[in-house]
Amino acid sequence: MKRRKNGFTLVELLVAMVILVIAFGLVTYLYTRAAKIRKVVVVNNEIQQVLSQVMDTLTYGDKAHWGIIHATGLDANNPSETTILYLKKEIGGTTSTLKADINLTNPGFVTVNWDGSGNIVLDPAGKVEILTDATYPSRFEYYDSKGQRLNAPLSSSDIPKVSFIKIVLWARSRDPVMKFANPVPFVTGVKLRNKSSF
Repeated sequence: MKRRKNGFTLVELLVAMVILVIAFGLVTYLYTRAAKIRKVVVVNNEIQQVLSQVMDTLTYGDKAHWGIIHATGLDANNPSETTILYLKKEIGGTTSTLKADINLTNPGFVTVNWDGSGNIVLDPAGKVEILTDATYPSRFEYYDSKGQRLNAPLSSSDIPKVSFIKIVLWARSRDPVMKFANPVPFVTGVKLRNKSSF
């Protein structure tokens, strides 16, 4: 009686190789998909952090300056949807100003100027681009004490009525890989000091 040699047939090897190729292909696909999702999450988190810092500086100021929340009113320099100028009464009777600007001439930046001291860019590293187009308009919205939105630029009769300002910032990462990603919004509202709210 002849003894049969143990081993794999060619068909069995081909089936095993096909299963391995499918398994490795699936693992590779899932890994690259997870890497893309992780990149999107990391970039969106970075955008939210930058926008949060911008909003905090606008709202509360920084170590050396005051913010919108400390302002008692708007100046008569025609605040618009992209520029606001605030007043703050100092104890000594002098008036201090803060000018915030969503920059249209150098798109992608929000700048603040305290008492004419020169513009400070709120995202100095330039990690995000603040959008100002018609689809994603970063803007300042003005409301009176009844909750009615006032049209910008404000008329001289509307300026004293402003008691609440809504800040809307749309941003996109400057990372070339994320060029086609959806923009991220960040919205907050600030009540001016000594003004009644709605």
